[in-house]
Amino acid sequence: MEEGQKKILAPDEVDLVRIFVVTIRFIIKNRIVFLISTLLGLSAASAYYSMKPKIYASKLIAECQSMEDSRVVDLLLELDKIREYEDWKQLSEKLSMTEAEVKKIKQFEPLSTITIEKEAKGIDDYLLTSDPSYKFGLKVKIKDNSILPKLQSGIIQYISLNNYARIRGTRFLKNRKTYLLFLRKQIKQLDSINRIVNANITGKYQSENLSRPGENTSVLATLQEKVVSVEDQIEFGLPVRIIQPFSVLKNPVEPVLTKVFFISILSFNFLGLLGIVFVSLRKTYLENVNKI
Repeated sequence: MEEGQKKILAPDEVDLVRIFVVTIRFIIKNRIVFLISTLLGLSAASAYYSMKPKIYASKLIAECQSMEDSRVVDLLLELDKIREYEDWKQLSEKLSMTEAEVKKIKQFEPLSTITIEKEAKGIDDYLLTSDPSYKFGLKVKIKDNSILPKLQSGIIQYISLNNYARIRGTRFLKNRKTYLLFLRKQIKQLDSINRIVNANITGKYQSENLSRPGENTSVLATLQEKVVSVEDQIEFGLPVRIIQPFSVLKNPVEPVLTKVFFISILSFNFLGLLGIVFVSLRKTYLENVNKI
Protein backbone atom coordinates (compact mmCIF):
# COMPACT_ATOMS: atom_id res chain seq x y z
CA MET A 1 0.00 0.00 0.00
CA GLU A 2 2.82 2.34 0.88
CA GLU A 3 4.54 1.52 -2.43
CA GLY A 4 1.35 2.39 -4.29
CA GLN A 5 1.16 5.70 -2.47
CA LYS A 6 4.71 6.51 -3.43
CA LYS A 7 3.93 5.91 -7.09
CA ILE A 8 0.96 8.24 -6.85
CA LEU A 9 2.90 10.99 -5.08
CA ALA A 10 5.98 10.78 -7.29
CA PRO A 11 4.44 12.76 -10.18
CA ASP A 12 4.03 15.75 -7.82
CA GLU A 13 7.67 16.58 -8.43
CA VAL A 14 6.94 16.84 -12.15
CA ASP A 15 4.00 19.10 -11.36
CA LEU A 16 6.26 21.47 -9.43
CA VAL A 17 8.57 21.69 -12.38
CA ARG A 18 5.62 22.30 -14.65
CA ILE A 19 4.32 25.06 -12.39
CA PHE A 20 7.75 26.68 -12.46
CA VAL A 21 7.92 26.47 -16.27
CA VAL A 22 4.39 27.84 -16.64
CA THR A 23 5.24 30.71 -14.31
CA ILE A 24 8.35 31.62 -16.28
CA ARG A 25 6.38 31.48 -19.54
CA PHE A 26 3.69 33.68 -18.00
CA ILE A 27 6.28 36.27 -16.94
CA ILE A 28 7.98 36.22 -20.36
CA LYS A 29 4.63 36.54 -22.15
CA ASN A 30 3.65 39.54 -20.00
CA ARG A 31 7.13 40.97 -19.65
CA ILE A 32 6.06 44.34 -21.05
CA VAL A 33 3.47 44.72 -18.30
CA PHE A 34 5.94 43.72 -15.57
CA LEU A 35 8.62 45.99 -17.05
CA ILE A 36 6.28 48.98 -17.09
CA SER A 37 5.11 48.13 -13.53
CA THR A 38 8.73 47.97 -12.34
CA LEU A 39 9.57 51.31 -13.97
CA LEU A 40 6.48 52.91 -12.42
CA GLY A 41 7.46 51.42 -9.05
CA LEU A 42 10.98 52.86 -9.32
CA SER A 43 9.60 56.27 -10.27
CA ALA A 44 7.08 56.28 -7.43
CA ALA A 45 9.74 55.16 -4.92
CA SER A 46 12.14 57.88 -6.08
CA ALA A 47 9.47 60.55 -5.81
CA TYR A 48 8.37 59.35 -2.37
CA TYR A 49 11.94 59.13 -1.05
CA SER A 50 12.86 62.60 -2.30
CA MET A 51 9.72 64.27 -0.86
CA LYS A 52 9.50 62.34 2.42
CA PRO A 53 11.18 64.19 5.35
CA LYS A 54 14.32 62.37 6.44
CA ILE A 55 14.55 61.14 10.03
CA TYR A 56 18.01 60.82 11.59
CA ALA A 57 19.06 59.06 14.80
CA SER A 58 21.80 59.72 17.32
CA LYS A 59 22.75 58.58 20.82
CA LEU A 60 24.13 60.37 23.87
CA ILE A 61 25.78 58.62 26.83
CA ALA A 62 26.43 60.65 29.96
CA GLU A 63 26.86 60.42 33.70
CA CYS A 64 25.00 62.27 36.45
CA GLN A 65 26.67 61.81 39.84
CA SER A 66 23.88 63.60 41.68
CA MET A 67 21.07 61.31 40.49
CA GLU A 68 20.71 57.61 39.80
CA ASP A 69 19.99 56.62 36.22
CA SER A 70 16.37 55.67 36.98
CA ARG A 71 15.57 59.23 38.07
CA VAL A 72 17.28 60.71 35.01
CA VAL A 73 15.32 58.31 32.79
CA ASP A 74 12.09 59.58 34.39
CA LEU A 75 13.06 63.18 33.59
CA LEU A 76 13.80 62.30 29.97
CA LEU A 77 10.53 60.38 29.67
CA GLU A 78 8.76 63.54 30.79
CA LEU A 79 10.36 65.36 27.84
CA ASP A 80 9.06 62.71 25.45
CA LYS A 81 5.55 63.06 26.90
CA ILE A 82 5.65 66.82 26.36
CA ARG A 83 6.81 66.22 22.77
CA GLU A 84 4.07 63.63 22.26
CA TYR A 85 1.43 66.11 23.43
CA GLU A 86 2.99 68.72 21.10
CA ASP A 87 3.41 71.29 23.85
CA TRP A 88 6.20 72.97 21.91
CA LYS A 89 6.31 76.06 24.10
CA GLN A 90 6.99 74.11 27.29
CA LEU A 91 9.48 71.83 25.53
CA SER A 92 11.37 74.79 24.10
CA GLU A 93 11.58 76.38 27.57
CA LYS A 94 12.92 73.20 29.17
CA LEU A 95 15.58 72.71 26.48
CA SER A 96 16.35 76.41 25.87
CA MET A 97 15.60 75.99 22.17
CA THR A 98 13.18 77.68 19.81
CA GLU A 99 9.79 76.15 19.06
CA ALA A 100 10.81 75.67 15.44
CA GLU A 101 13.83 73.64 16.60
CA VAL A 102 11.98 71.40 19.07
CA LYS A 103 9.38 70.62 16.43
CA LYS A 104 12.17 68.82 14.56
CA ILE A 105 12.50 66.31 17.42
CA LYS A 106 10.60 63.15 16.58
CA GLN A 107 11.38 60.92 19.58
CA PHE A 108 13.24 60.69 22.90
CA GLU A 109 14.25 57.18 24.00
CA PRO A 110 16.00 57.17 27.42
CA LEU A 111 18.38 54.31 28.20
CA SER A 112 19.30 53.08 31.68
CA THR A 113 22.73 51.75 32.64
CA ILE A 114 21.64 48.13 32.26
CA THR A 115 20.38 48.80 28.72
CA ILE A 116 23.63 50.52 27.76
CA GLU A 117 25.67 47.60 29.10
CA LYS A 118 23.49 45.10 27.22
CA GLU A 119 23.99 46.98 23.96
CA ALA A 120 27.74 47.28 24.54
CA LYS A 121 28.40 43.71 25.66
CA GLY A 122 25.61 41.84 23.92
CA ILE A 123 24.67 40.03 27.13
CA ASP A 124 20.99 39.16 27.52
CA ASP A 125 21.21 38.01 31.12
CA TYR A 126 23.22 40.98 32.39
CA LEU A 127 22.57 41.34 36.13
CA LEU A 128 22.12 44.76 37.67
CA THR A 129 24.27 45.14 40.78
CA SER A 130 22.99 46.56 44.04
CA ASP A 131 25.26 49.61 43.66
CA PRO A 132 23.57 52.74 42.35
CA SER A 133 24.25 53.49 38.68
CA TYR A 134 24.74 57.01 37.40
CA LYS A 135 25.34 56.37 33.71
CA PHE A 136 22.41 57.00 31.38
CA GLY A 137 21.81 57.23 27.66
CA LEU A 138 19.42 58.95 25.31
CA LYS A 139 18.51 58.00 21.76
CA VAL A 140 16.83 60.67 19.70
CA LYS A 141 15.19 60.77 16.31
CA ILE A 142 15.28 64.16 14.64
CA LYS A 143 14.41 65.76 11.32
CA ASP A 144 17.51 67.95 11.19
CA ASN A 145 21.04 67.05 12.35
CA SER A 146 21.95 70.71 12.81
CA ILE A 147 19.98 70.92 16.09
CA LEU A 148 22.09 68.22 17.81
CA PRO A 149 24.59 70.62 19.50
CA LYS A 150 21.80 72.79 20.94
CA LEU A 151 19.80 69.70 21.90
CA GLN A 152 22.78 68.25 23.78
CA SER A 153 23.32 71.51 25.66
CA GLY A 154 19.61 71.69 26.41
CA ILE A 155 19.54 68.15 27.81
CA ILE A 156 22.53 68.85 30.09
CA GLN A 157 20.97 72.08 31.32
CA TYR A 158 17.56 70.46 31.82
CA ILE A 159 19.01 67.73 34.06
CA SER A 160 21.50 70.00 35.83
CA LEU A 161 18.90 72.60 36.81
CA ASN A 162 16.56 70.03 38.29
CA ASN A 163 16.11 70.91 41.99
CA TYR A 164 16.86 67.40 43.18
CA ALA A 165 20.01 67.17 41.07
CA ARG A 166 21.16 70.63 42.12
CA ILE A 167 20.80 69.88 45.86
CA ARG A 168 22.44 66.47 45.52
CA GLY A 169 25.24 67.95 43.43
CA THR A 170 25.99 70.65 46.01
CA ARG A 171 25.98 68.07 48.79
CA PHE A 172 28.20 65.75 46.78
CA LEU A 173 30.87 68.42 46.27
CA LYS A 174 30.69 69.44 49.93
CA ASN A 175 31.17 65.83 51.07
CA ARG A 176 34.04 65.30 48.64
CA LYS A 177 35.85 68.42 49.93
CA THR A 178 35.36 67.31 53.55
CA TYR A 179 36.62 63.84 52.70
CA LEU A 180 39.64 65.36 50.92
CA LEU A 181 40.59 67.33 54.04
CA PHE A 182 40.29 64.15 56.11
CA LEU A 183 42.53 62.20 53.71
CA ARG A 184 45.18 64.91 53.70
CA LYS A 185 45.15 64.99 57.48
CA GLN A 186 45.64 61.22 57.62
CA ILE A 187 48.49 61.43 55.11
CA LYS A 188 50.18 64.12 57.17
CA GLN A 189 49.94 62.01 60.33
CA LEU A 190 51.26 58.88 58.62
CA ASP A 191 54.04 60.86 57.03
CA SER A 192 55.10 62.11 60.45
CA ILE A 193 55.06 58.56 61.82
CA ASN A 194 57.22 57.33 58.93
CA ARG A 195 59.74 60.06 59.58
CA ILE A 196 59.93 58.98 63.20
CA VAL A 197 60.42 55.36 62.16
CA ASN A 198 63.09 56.26 59.63
CA ALA A 199 64.95 58.26 62.28
CA ASN A 200 64.92 55.19 64.54
CA ILE A 201 63.26 57.13 67.36
CA THR A 202 62.15 54.78 70.12
CA GLY A 203 61.11 55.12 73.74
CA LYS A 204 57.87 56.81 74.56
CA TYR A 205 56.99 57.19 70.85
CA GLN A 206 57.24 53.43 70.25
CA SER A 207 53.88 51.94 69.21
CA GLU A 208 52.46 49.05 67.26
CA ASN A 209 52.40 51.17 64.11
CA LEU A 210 56.07 52.09 64.50
CA SER A 211 57.01 48.42 64.59
CA ARG A 212 55.60 47.91 61.08
CA PRO A 213 56.79 50.79 58.85
CA GLY A 214 56.06 48.79 55.67
CA GLU A 215 52.36 48.80 56.43
CA ASN A 216 52.41 52.57 56.98
CA THR A 217 54.02 53.06 53.58
CA SER A 218 51.37 50.88 51.92
CA VAL A 219 48.52 52.73 53.64
CA LEU A 220 50.11 56.06 52.72
CA ALA A 221 50.23 55.07 49.03
CA THR A 222 46.56 54.00 49.15
CA LEU A 223 45.54 57.31 50.74
CA GLN A 224 47.45 59.30 48.13
CA GLU A 225 45.64 57.41 45.36
CA LYS A 226 42.32 58.26 47.04
CA VAL A 227 43.33 61.93 47.21
CA VAL A 228 43.96 62.01 43.45
CA SER A 229 40.61 60.31 42.82
CA VAL A 230 38.68 62.73 45.05
CA GLU A 231 40.47 65.73 43.51
CA ASP A 232 39.36 64.52 40.08
CA GLN A 233 35.79 64.13 41.33
CA ILE A 234 35.83 67.71 42.60
CA GLU A 235 37.52 69.17 39.53
CA PHE A 236 35.26 67.32 37.11
CA GLY A 237 32.27 67.31 39.42
CA LEU A 238 29.86 68.67 36.84
CA PRO A 239 26.18 67.85 37.31
CA VAL A 240 26.23 65.98 33.99
CA ARG A 241 29.38 64.66 32.34
CA ILE A 242 29.31 63.62 28.69
CA ILE A 243 30.82 60.23 27.95
CA GLN A 244 29.69 59.96 24.32
CA PRO A 245 28.20 63.06 22.67
CA PHE A 246 25.58 63.01 19.96
CA SER A 247 27.11 61.93 16.65
CA VAL A 248 25.95 63.38 13.35
CA LEU A 249 24.96 60.50 11.06
CA LYS A 250 24.52 61.30 7.38
CA ASN A 251 22.30 58.35 6.50
CA PRO A 252 18.68 58.62 7.68
CA VAL A 253 16.96 55.82 9.58
CA GLU A 254 13.61 56.73 8.04
CA PRO A 255 12.66 56.20 5.29
CA VAL A 256 14.87 53.20 4.48
CA LEU A 257 15.85 53.44 0.81
CA THR A 258 15.90 49.70 0.05
CA LYS A 259 12.62 49.14 1.88
CA VAL A 260 10.87 51.95 -0.01
CA PHE A 261 12.02 50.67 -3.41
CA PHE A 262 11.20 47.05 -2.59
CA ILE A 263 7.65 47.80 -1.40
CA SER A 264 6.98 50.16 -4.31
CA ILE A 265 8.18 47.73 -7.00
CA LEU A 266 6.31 44.84 -5.37
CA SER A 267 3.11 46.87 -5.12
CA PHE A 268 3.15 48.04 -8.74
CA ASN A 269 3.95 44.56 -10.04
CA PHE A 270 1.07 43.20 -7.99
CA LEU A 271 -1.22 45.80 -9.59
CA GLY A 272 0.15 44.78 -12.98
CA LEU A 273 -0.64 41.15 -12.19
CA LEU A 274 -4.19 42.08 -11.23
CA GLY A 275 -4.50 43.93 -14.52
CA ILE A 276 -3.34 40.85 -16.47
CA VAL A 277 -5.82 38.64 -14.60
CA PHE A 278 -8.63 41.13 -15.23
CA VAL A 279 -7.86 41.31 -18.98
CA SER A 280 -7.64 37.52 -19.20
CA LEU A 281 -10.97 37.04 -17.40
CA ARG A 282 -12.63 39.67 -19.61
CA LYS A 283 -11.31 37.99 -22.73
CA THR A 284 -12.57 34.60 -21.57
CA TYR A 285 -15.95 36.08 -20.77
CA LEU A 286 -16.32 37.73 -24.17
CA GLU A 287 -15.31 34.53 -25.98
CA ASN A 288 -17.85 32.41 -24.13
CA VAL A 289 -20.72 34.83 -23.58
CA ASN A 290 -22.33 34.05 -26.95
CA LYS A 291 -22.03 30.30 -26.38
CA ILE A 292 -24.14 30.36 -23.25
